[in-house]
Amino acid sequence: MESEQPEFYVTNPRRAPRYGRFMFLGAVLGAIAGLLIVQFGPGAGYYAIGDVVTATLLTAVPVGIFLGALVALLLDRKSLKKSKKLD
Repeated sequence: MESEQPEFYVTNPRRAPRYGRFMFLGAVLGAIAGLLIVQFGPGAGYYAIGDVVTATLLTAVPVGIFLGALVALLLDRKSLKKSKKLD
């Protein structure tokens, strides 16, 4: 009777970023940047504050989401290259 030896595999887990968290952080930073632009920007005081805040947030939040996703994608590519080097 042969005793079977268990097979062991050595793996290197890849540390991939969580895209949702990066996009959420980008949205929050975009909203903060948009509010700062409204408060201290060149057109402060000319228009109704509600209209300006709405228009700025509708622009700044998607840009922040896009930039957060871009940062996560670049970090994911970097971790992919690093995991290929270890093989």
